[in-house]
Amino acid sequence: MKEFGILAYPAGHSLSPAMHSAAFRELGIEATYDFFEIPPEELESFFQNEVRTGKIDGLSVSIPHKVEVIKFLDEVTDAAKKIGAINTVYWQDEKLMGDNTDWLGFLNSFEDPIETKKVVVLGGGGAARAIVFALLEQNCEVTVITREAWEYEGIQKDFAVATDLITNLDQHNPNILINATPLGMQGKFAGQSFVDPKFFDNHKPLVFDIVYNPRETKLLSDAKKSGCKTIEGLQMLVNQAVYQFEKFTGKPVTFETMWEAAVAELNG
Repeated sequence: MKEFGILAYPAGHSLSPAMHSAAFRELGIEATYDFFEIPPEELESFFQNEVRTGKIDGLSVSIPHKVEVIKFLDEVTDAAKKIGAINTVYWQDEKLMGDNTDWLGFLNSFEDPIETKKVVVLGGGGAARAIVFALLEQNCEVTVITREAWEYEGIQKDFAVATDLITNLDQHNPNILINATPLGMQGKFAGQSFVDPKFFDNHKPLVFDIVYNPRETKLLSDAKKSGCKTIEGLQMLVNQAVYQFEKFTGKPVTFETMWEAAVAELNG
């Protein structure tokens, strides 16, 4: 029986167990998918005592471990190196590998081509890095906007994109606006948004929020009221999981299988 799981702290909010378990059932794979809620100070011992011993066959990696886990791996893919963060750990040829499927999940969430679009990304963390990488692969004109300058310094250095502060957001007129922060997420960030609703009246971008719980965040609600097209975060979450599952098992799974499991879990 193979064992997989979500590595995060906290991990209890994740939809990954529901999605991957549904995929295992559909394909008849004997495997479990569990929660590994590991605080940062216990990360090294977790890899030494659980992962390296072969007890765990693969991991989905989430906040706050996407950067720190790299030091415990044998190799990372070229995309993950450029992004500087991973979300997938798996075994390949007896090597512990790291990859990032977030950027592919992000790109597959769009119905129409986004090449050369003018894009504003809110946030400077691991998710933002994957999204910026994906956008640059599409030759987009990217500006990363954060609350404070130190939050965008790493992305500015590694990707050479334009940067600005949230107080200056109204000076930008993007084709696409992306929230790559947890703001709006169920819990302490619920009902919050960095963007004044008036921004959407003036600019009308396509709005993409990577937050998936709730499915309609305040950002998306405000954008819809002004007539903007929107993309919910569940699209990216499911798409990246589809790529991740194939890394884990070597077998493809349909988007619909994971989507239905994620929606059912969100609906309780």
